[in-house]
Amino acid sequence: MPLPFSEICILLSRLEEIELLDPPIFNPAEKYDRIKEVTLSWFKSHRRAINELSLEDAVAFISTFLPERRTDRVYGVQAPRLCKTLSRCLSLSAARAKDLQAYKQSGHGDLARCVERVLTSGGPPGSPRVELADVDEMLEVLASQSRFSDPSIQRIPPGSSEARDDLLGHVFKRASPSEGKWLVRLILKDFSPVKVNESLLLKSFHFLLPDLLQFQNDFTAVISLLKGPLREYPDSPDPRSVQLHRKSAAQYLKPSVGVKVGRPNFMKVRAIDHCMNMLGREQCVLERKYDGEYCEIHIDLTKSVKVAECITIFSKSGKDSTSDRRGIHQTLVNCLRLGRPDCKIKQRAILLGELVVYSDLERQIMPFEEIRKHVSRSGSFIGTNRDSQPKLGEHLAIVFFDILLLDIEVIMSKPIEERRMWLREIYTKIGGRAMTAEWKVVDFSDVERAKKLLVIQFAASIAERCEGLVLKPCGVPYFALGSGLDGRAQSYIKLKKDYIADLGDEADFAVIGGSYSAQQALKSGVPNLRWTDFHLGCLLNKCDVLRFDARPRYRVVGTIRQEACIPRPVLEAANAVGQFCAKPYRRGTPPANFDLDIDNATNMDFIFAKPFVFEVLGSGFEKPSNCSFYMLRHARVKKLHQDRTWKDCVSFQELQQQAAASRAAPYDSESQETRRWVEKIEKRCKKKFERERTATPRSRSAVTPSTVGTTAMRSCRQSQNTQTAAKPMRSAVRASPSRSLLEGTTLVGGTSPKRKRSQKMQHATPCPAAKKLCIGPAPASETTKRWEAAGSSATTAAVKGPLSDITNKAPRPQAGYQESKTIKAKDASDGILKRLSNLFRTSKPSPLIQEHSPFDGVDIEDQTNQCSTSKCLFANAVLYLSPCIANTPYITHDLLQLHNITTIPALVHWDRDYFAHPPMTETVAESQAYEGLRKVVLVEMKRRRAVRNTVKQILELNDGAFRERIDVYDWRVLEACSRHDLISAEWKKFFLGATMFDEGRGRAMFVSNGVGCDW
Repeated sequence: MPLPFSEICILLSRLEEIELLDPPIFNPAEKYDRIKEVTLSWFKSHRRAINELSLEDAVAFISTFLPERRTDRVYGVQAPRLCKTLSRCLSLSAARAKDLQAYKQSGHGDLARCVERVLTSGGPPGSPRVELADVDEMLEVLASQSRFSDPSIQRIPPGSSEARDDLLGHVFKRASPSEGKWLVRLILKDFSPVKVNESLLLKSFHFLLPDLLQFQNDFTAVISLLKGPLREYPDSPDPRSVQLHRKSAAQYLKPSVGVKVGRPNFMKVRAIDHCMNMLGREQCVLERKYDGEYCEIHIDLTKSVKVAECITIFSKSGKDSTSDRRGIHQTLVNCLRLGRPDCKIKQRAILLGELVVYSDLERQIMPFEEIRKHVSRSGSFIGTNRDSQPKLGEHLAIVFFDILLLDIEVIMSKPIEERRMWLREIYTKIGGRAMTAEWKVVDFSDVERAKKLLVIQFAASIAERCEGLVLKPCGVPYFALGSGLDGRAQSYIKLKKDYIADLGDEADFAVIGGSYSAQQALKSGVPNLRWTDFHLGCLLNKCDVLRFDARPRYRVVGTIRQEACIPRPVLEAANAVGQFCAKPYRRGTPPANFDLDIDNATNMDFIFAKPFVFEVLGSGFEKPSNCSFYMLRHARVKKLHQDRTWKDCVSFQELQQQAAASRAAPYDSESQETRRWVEKIEKRCKKKFERERTATPRSRSAVTPSTVGTTAMRSCRQSQNTQTAAKPMRSAVRASPSRSLLEGTTLVGGTSPKRKRSQKMQHATPCPAAKKLCIGPAPASETTKRWEAAGSSATTAAVKGPLSDITNKAPRPQAGYQESKTIKAKDASDGILKRLSNLFRTSKPSPLIQEHSPFDGVDIEDQTNQCSTSKCLFANAVLYLSPCIANTPYITHDLLQLHNITTIPALVHWDRDYFAHPPMTETVAESQAYEGLRKVVLVEMKRRRAVRNTVKQILELNDGAFRERIDVYDWRVLEACSRHDLISAEWKKFFLGATMFDEGRGRAMFVSNGVGCDW
C-alpha cells in the first residue's frame, strides 16, 4: 500500500508546533520528551504501512525525513531560483508572485511559508493525491539534472527549463498548502525550524538502523539487510531484549567495499583540564591532525584487471569523489603495491587517510587552500579564479591513519593500537607522497606525566602548523555493535588551539553591512530579526584616516552567518545596535560615509553608516575562494564591543601581516616556538586556576569542566578487555618489563635543536617511520641519561634529545657538534618541564602498568643495562628475525629479553633511499634513529632456502644500493651472548656473513663467512 505524503507532513507539522510554542519550552529534557512522545505515537499508528513498504519506498521514506544525509543528490536549486521556478510552473499572477517573493523581507517567514499562503489562496489541490513515490521520483529527476550529483545517480541529458517546470508543476498543483510547504523545505534540504532527531527517528523505524548505518552508511544497503538476513528481528523489541538482539545481529555485519563506512563521534574540548576529565585514567592514542581532506579509500581487486580502476574514494560527506581525486591514484597504486606479487591486499581493503598537497621544493605539506588547485568538484575547479597555477613540484599526497578492512579480516573491530600495526604492514612509504600520521600512546593513569605529555605534544603540533590533535581511546574498536557501550565511550576527542580560549587567532573587525536570510532567521529562533548575515570590512587607508581624517575606504573581507557562528545574545545586540545606523544599499551607489570595495558574490542589503565592532575568532588563516588575500578560517564572533570604534579595528594591511606571521616558519627554531606555545597554554591554565580558586562554590561548579563520558570510556575498556581476554593481541616484539606496554610510537617526542631554519624548511613530511616501529625499549642517549639522573624520567619519552642528521648516504656529524646540540636541546626542554611541573602539580601518580615476563625473579633491567654499557654484540643494535624463527617464544620472549635491542617486523623498514624530511627535524628514518646503529639479521642456518631468500631481500634494499652494513648470524648467537661478554672465538661460529657496498658497481654485495654455507 503506497504511503501518502500528507501523512509524513502531519508528523513534521506536529514537530513544528513544538518548536514554535509560545511561550517556548526552555527545558531541553522536557522538550525532548514531547518530541519523543509525538514521534513514537506517529510511528506506532503507521507501523503496518511502514513494514509493508518495498525497498525503494523504505529508502524514500527515510530520505524524506533526513534529506541532508542524501549527499548523493544535489538539486542545484536555492531559494531565489526555486521561487522563480514555482512562479512559472504554478502560473501565478503578478500579485501572487509578489506574495511568493515576500520571504526576502523580515517578518514574512521563509519561502515555504509563502508557498503555503499562495496555495491556500489558490483553491483546492488537484487530484490524485501526492504519494511518497511521486515525491521521490521528482527529487531523483532533479538530482539527475545536476552534474554535481553522485556518479551513481543516472544522468539525464540537459534540456530546457520547461521539463523541470512541468515536473515540479505536476507535483505542486496536486499538493495541499501544508504539503507544498514541506516540499519546498525538502528540496532545500532544510526543515527549519524543525530539527529532526536523527537517532530517535532511525530507532523508531527499526532499532538496529542506527547501528547498521555505522558499518554501511547507505540507506539502500542497510534496508536491504533489514529486509534480508535481519528480517526476523522485530522492529521495536522489548527494551530488556534489545541488547541481546544487537549482539545476535553483530555476526551479520561487516563493512562492504563500495559502501561508505560511518564515522565515529567527535567531541570538542575547551581546556586541557576538560580533556583530562573526559579521558579519565585510561590509555589513549595522541594522533596529529593534518590539515587536508578526509578520504575513505576502497580497494576491490576483483573489479578490473586495471588496478587503477579498482580504487574508489569517498569524501567526508559520503560522495564518490574517485574521479575528482585522480591525482592520487598512481600514488595509491605504488604505495599499496597493487598488482604486484608482494601486495598485502589479495582482494579488497578499506583504508582511511587525509589528502594533502606536498611540495618537493618546499619539502613540506602546503596550506589547505592549495588543495582546490589539484582537486576538482564534479569536474570543475571551484574557487580558483584568483589563485595562481600549481607550482612546480606540488602534488597530492596521502597521510594514512587507519584501516578498517583487509580481505576477510574485519579490522575495524580491533582496537586502534592494533589497527595501526596492521596499517603499517599494508603499505610502503613514499617520500612526500605516502606516509602515516604521527601518533603516540599515553597512559593517563599517571595524571601528572600524561598532562605534561599532552601539553608538549599539543604545543609541538601547533609549532609544526598542524591542525591539532585527535585523541583516540585504546582498547576500543572503531565500531562495536552489541557491546552495550555508550556512544561516548567510542567517541574521539578533537583538540585544536581555537577551541581553547586565548589560543586561537583573533582580530577586531568593523561590521559595515548586513543582509537577511529567512532560513537563517528560522534556525536562530530569535523573533523579528532584521539581519542574519553580517559583512566584515577592513580599512585600506587607516593611516590617512587617523592622521588626516580622510574618507574611509573599506574592503569586504568576509561574511559571518548566524548559524553556529554568532551567539544568540550577540545576534540580538547587533540587531538592536544596527537599526540606528542602517541604510539601504544598492550596488553601484557608493555609501554616504565611506567608499566600499566589494566583490560581485557578496549580497549586501544594508550598510551601517557607523560601523560597530565584532571580536572574531578563527582557526588560522586561509585564502577564501576566489580571493587573493588572507582571512580568518572558520571565523565566528566572540563579542560585540561597544567600547571600541571602527578606527580601533584591524586594517587590511595589518590583517595580512598577522596572517603572514601566523603561517610562516618560526623566526628562530621549532624548539623555541614550542616553548612559546607551552607558555601560552601554561598561562591559560593559570588564569583558569585563579578564576576557580577565587570563585564562590556555586560559580566554581558552573565552570568546572564536564566529566561526561569518563565512566563510559572506563566501562568500554573493561568490556573490551573481557571480550578479548581469551585472545590477546600479538605484537611484533614483546615490550620490556621496565617500560609501559604501549610505549614506543611514531609521534615526535620533542622539537628540533635551537637553531634558525630556512623559511622553506618550516614543515616536515609526517613520516611515522621516524620513530620505533615496534613495541620495545630503545637505547638511551647521553642526554636521556642526564635527564634521568636529574629526576626527569617522567618526561623522557616526551622530549628526547636531538637525533643525528645522518642518512644512508650522508656523513655523520662530528662528536663535538652532536654534544653541543644535545646540551642546547636539554636546556630548552628543562625549562619547559620545570614550568609544567610547577603548574601541573597533582596527586601522586599511579604506577605504570608492567608486563609480566617469563624471567620473573630475574633483574631484567639490570641485564639490559649491562647490554647497553658492555661490549655485547647486541649493544646499540637493531634486529630483524627471519620469518622461520620470528614466532618462536624461546627466542622472542626468553633470549631477547636479556638485551636492550630494538626489533623491526620487516626488512622494508630499512629501505630508505630518499630524504623526506628536513635535516633539522626529528622525523627521520630508522637507519637515522641512533648514532652508531648496527643492523643485525638472525636466521636459522639449517634452513638454507630460507637463508638464501633473506639474503636476497637484503640485497634488494634501496634497489640494490643499500650502503650500510648488515650482519647475518645464526640465532644461537643469542645463547652464547647471554652474559654480554661474547669473545670473538664464540661469535665467529655463528657469523654467516655481511653486506658490503661495491663503489665500482654501485651495488651492495653479500660476503659469506663460509661456515657451512653455499649462498
